[in-house]
Amino acid sequence: MLFAAVTLGFFAENLREYQEEKNREIQFLQNIHFDLLRDLKEARTAIDFNIQKQKVGDSVVAELASGDYISNPSNMYFYLKGLQLRKMFEHSSSGFEQLKNAGGLRLIEDKSIIQQILLIENRIAVVSRLQLSMDENNFDYRQKLSRITDAQTVHFMNKNQILAITADHQKSLSRFPRPEKPRPLLIDSYKDINEVVNLAINSINTTRYINVHLDSLIGQMNKLDKEIVDKYMSKID
Repeated sequence: MLFAAVTLGFFAENLREYQEEKNREIQFLQNIHFDLLRDLKEARTAIDFNIQKQKVGDSVVAELASGDYISNPSNMYFYLKGLQLRKMFEHSSSGFEQLKNAGGLRLIEDKSIIQQILLIENRIAVVSRLQLSMDENNFDYRQKLSRITDAQTVHFMNKNQILAITADHQKSLSRFPRPEKPRPLLIDSYKDINEVVNLAINSINTTRYINVHLDSLIGQMNKLDKEIVDKYMSKID
């Protein structure tokens, strides 16, 4: 009898521990579910912003080709100022970090979910590296831009910019006003303006790579979220 009681107590304790681990697994997956919803929205926003920025890049190259910036640099100021702006994909990682801090993926029993989490984290790492490269290029761009743009014209544009937050990316990229009476660009030759435009379109080209990976990331996140919801829907609020 004593042996049976001890055995039953042992099994009861194991069952209790298993249920606690199961509840923790569900909680972590619930948090990851909410992370994924935020990340999906963030990724789509970044993609849309990058597409609009690419269009501005087309405009600045057309302006360079036309040569109109020599007699009237208004459009060139407008495009070059707007191209300083960028939208970074910011990963919502609270659920993922909680999982790591609690012991990692060993708390997740489902092998498919584990594999998809790893794939998503790898993809996010690629996006982060590309964004870092883009930011480094943007730093060089801003430095060069400050050398060829007149401080009085830049001050006017900064002072009159629209600071209201908007979901319209075209408006966001146009927040600096087109100067009506801009002072001449501080350039000695085509080479000077060409260098600055090159730095701008290099960053824009990186947004194309970023968008490819963000598009793939959206597919991966949708797949993982669907699996979490399908398997744990009754436990997710």
